[in-house]
Amino acid sequence: MMCTDSVHTQGPATAPTPPTGFSNHRGPHHGRITCGLCLVGIVLSCSARGTAASGPGLALKVGAQTVEDPIDTDKKTTRTRFEIEISTARFFDEHADLAFAFGGSSLGSFSETYTDYAHGVYMEDTYRDDLAVLDLRLAARLYPLGADSEIRPYIGAGIGYFWLLDEWRDTYTDTIQDPVFPDVYHTYVDEYEGSDTPAEGFFPFVTAGVTFPIGEHGELLLEVQYDFDKEDHGFDLGGPIYMIGGRFRF
Repeated sequence: MMCTDSVHTQGPATAPTPPTGFSNHRGPHHGRITCGLCLVGIVLSCSARGTAASGPGLALKVGAQTVEDPIDTDKKTTRTRFEIEISTARFFDEHADLAFAFGGSSLGSFSETYTDYAHGVYMEDTYRDDLAVLDLRLAARLYPLGADSEIRPYIGAGIGYFWLLDEWRDTYTDTIQDPVFPDVYHTYVDEYEGSDTPAEGFFPFVTAGVTFPIGEHGELLLEVQYDFDKEDHGFDLGGPIYMIGGRFRF
């Protein structure tokens, strides 16, 4: 009969460098909170100055986001996206507004396992990454029909800032045979975990959509966006976004 026992230890939140994977892209997290606060201030300022009949709006959206190459595999990934948006009152005779939005998508989990056997020791190293992309964006939108139509198509463009977030875990095990009792094996487990921001930066985008009135203050909206040059450290997170949502105009 063969017996095994194990010893489990948990390491600090700084893992040893694994053979391959995301480690080549890891670095310290440099947030841009000041940038986001400035964008919010711009939107709220424009809302206060809006003189058109339709007031500032608050929208919730859900849809699908396709990113070009999130993990250096040359494969596109499509995930559910959620977004919240604050928009100014429409101005220039209801032909324009500004919108500030925060949204993101979970990109799923990715893992790799490496094994080796040397000098009587069986080694296994499993590396797991849980990825998500978040972004802030500021857009200027043009409504060609203005106040002449209740159904309002629009086009727009803007700039955003994104973060690729990585929650990672490295589990390393050594299994050795007992030198006295050949049927007994000992397994030692080390675990390391932490979080990183392997990619972040500014990016431009374009948008187009249409809104339909719902009662006095509500709007149903259909929207498509496309992110360009959303790249950093080999990660390409650009691509199309398709959204549906509702907006309340104050």
